[in-house]
Amino acid sequence: MIVDALLDLPQLRTFFVLAQTGSFTACAQRLNRTQSAVSHAMAKLEDLAGTALLDRRGRSLGLTEEGRRLYHACEQAFATLDAATEDLRRHRSLVRGRLRVGATVEFGSSILMKHMQPFLAANPDLEIDFTLSQDLVAPLLRDDLDLIIDCQDHALPTLRKAPLFREIYLVACAPAFRMTNRLKTPADLARCPILSLDKAGTWWNRFLMALPDRDQPVLERFIAVDHVRAMIHAAVEGMGVLLAPRYSVLGELERGDLVPLFPDIRPAEDRFSIYQKKVKAGQEKQRLLTRYLQSLSPAEFGS
Repeated sequence: MIVDALLDLPQLRTFFVLAQTGSFTACAQRLNRTQSAVSHAMAKLEDLAGTALLDRRGRSLGLTEEGRRLYHACEQAFATLDAATEDLRRHRSLVRGRLRVGATVEFGSSILMKHMQPFLAANPDLEIDFTLSQDLVAPLLRDDLDLIIDCQDHALPTLRKAPLFREIYLVACAPAFRMTNRLKTPADLARCPILSLDKAGTWWNRFLMALPDRDQPVLERFIAVDHVRAMIHAAVEGMGVLLAPRYSVLGELERGDLVPLFPDIRPAEDRFSIYQKKVKAGQEKQRLLTRYLQSLSPAEFGS
């Protein structure tokens, strides 16, 4: 692809955002421009490039081979420019800009929100927006998020991973529920309601796999609750036994609303990590947040 030297930064930025969003409407909204302005910029860019960059066939907007090559070049170039801008600001002891952070729902609401105020107070010129979701890597890859905190492993060559803490799980129920159902061994779970994030009960595999084959109960009475916090409330109300991250039920355990079952059995653990694109990982605002999150005490998370 031979690109005319007259290509300018606003055109390339528009192309880059359009490729990320996949629609003229979404691109215009993100850039605070009209759709016609975006269309005009793309027409001008393709004219100067001397080749088609957008694949307009089909129902969705895509990139041609030349468009994909230009997109990857823009990704590197804008990451470098953003890092250079932050470096200039750092010499004035300022970290400015906007950081879009994603986290899993329970970690974000139970832990992250409790600890962000000191960071924000120390960086008053940095604006942070939070997205709590179970689907994090897709918006990270399309640059809707700058950094995510996730317990799923994302072994992608474009991502940088920074470890945080181990996510320990436990089995618990309300005290009255334990007494009524005479829960003493894992085998007793076969006769009582089991709270699970999914109806098939795959959520419980991390506990079952920690038991010898001969001691694994056959769990059948699943009550599906697709949110950890709602599942905790259901357990407190005596609806069933739950399996949950230990950090998410510390308050309920301290108050006696829930009691742990089978403390000698340790279900399989997850590992929370920070993920960010390698091309952006060098930006000061992301380095600051990464260092701050890694400084938090694992004891708070139940590790």
